[in-house]
Amino acid sequence: MNKFLETRFGPTELDIVHTVFNEWIMLANIEKESPEAELAAAIVINLFREGNDTIPAMREAISAHRSLNELKRG
Repeated sequence: MNKFLETRFGPTELDIVHTVFNEWIMLANIEKESPEAELAAAIVINLFREGNDTIPAMREAISAHRSLNELKRG
């Protein structure tokens, strides 16, 4: 839990989160300004903090995340 709270987001980390979040938005057919996108962003940040600190690891964690799958439209 300590690592979770101490995660720092520099340019590299932000780029990873930004990349996978934008991919998810497109695949999920969700508008960035929607409440669903806001919830998804929080989940994506938490997945990164949990140790999924590469794009492939984030993609895998996102695809396995039940709530993110339920938020998808269409």
